[in-house]
Amino acid sequence: MKFDIIGAGSLGLLLAGMLAGTGAEVRVWCRSRQQCVELARSGITVSYEDGSAAVSVPGSSFKAETVEHYAQAQLADPGDWTLLTVKQKVVHGEFKALLSPLKHCRLNMVCFQNGWGHLDLLQELLPASAVWAAVTTEAAKRKTLTEVIHAGRGELCIGRSSQFTADGGLDGQNSFNENAFSFVQALAAAGFNASLSKEVDTIIYRKLLINAVINPLTAIWRVPNGELLASSERVQIMKALYTEAVQVYDASDISYDPHTWEAILEVCRATAGNISSMLADVLASRETEISWINGSIVNMGLRRGLEVPLHRWICGLVDGMTVRER
Repeated sequence: MKFDIIGAGSLGLLLAGMLAGTGAEVRVWCRSRQQCVELARSGITVSYEDGSAAVSVPGSSFKAETVEHYAQAQLADPGDWTLLTVKQKVVHGEFKALLSPLKHCRLNMVCFQNGWGHLDLLQELLPASAVWAAVTTEAAKRKTLTEVIHAGRGELCIGRSSQFTADGGLDGQNSFNENAFSFVQALAAAGFNASLSKEVDTIIYRKLLINAVINPLTAIWRVPNGELLASSERVQIMKALYTEAVQVYDASDISYDPHTWEAILEVCRATAGNISSMLADVLASRETEISWINGSIVNMGLRRGLEVPLHRWICGLVDGMTVRER
């Protein structure tokens, strides 16, 4: 099975290293030529915070190329699965032109983005393809251009959104098939706790709710996840964000676990020392994914006639932290 991994950040390197380590055919698509050269020279090293021995995959066992050549390679030598690990802003930006030559191709595109809105866009750009959602709790931190730390083992759930399958979808692509099961088996062989789900929308909305409470507040206060629970004042603001988001979910007929608030608190405890992706973006003066996380909740609320002032305020506050750098 041949995998194309677009994005060589923390998750992309983790997936590439572990899959290539099993002997799978892997092509890594990077933003910079420098990273391609480094990967060819040094390979990929996956290390572990739990003290397990690091795994090194030589550069000769996979291919690394700049992402602008991805479409040309797909047309000449199609892969079986494309794993998209770039951030939302990339999907909504330069990725549109990158995918235009593949409009009539039948790809399996697996999307690892946080938030909401990218699946619709990608299905529109690739109408003949099967766009899959991936939700993962795997924790990874990129150390260098070729080294990634597997900071915590989690789960990886894959499925197709009901918005693409309710009308029957594309021939052979509206339900799990042999190819999908083989994909999950390949992930499992690489060491991931992977599964297929027909309820992926519910899982996405659950993660969106958790991220909308944790990520922006860690970015604003510049603290690791566990520090959100350090005072009753912080917890009170967390609960206010949660309550407003739940009101939007109720108005939008989106189902959620009634114990999600307790789950949010547990995530903070279980990942106490972790730096959220949004905080990492702020510290690096990068644009964040706030528009597709809390902004998604604002937009859902507005469609139902709800103002959603807290999430709107949070979006403006986080956006204002990086506007000078943009």
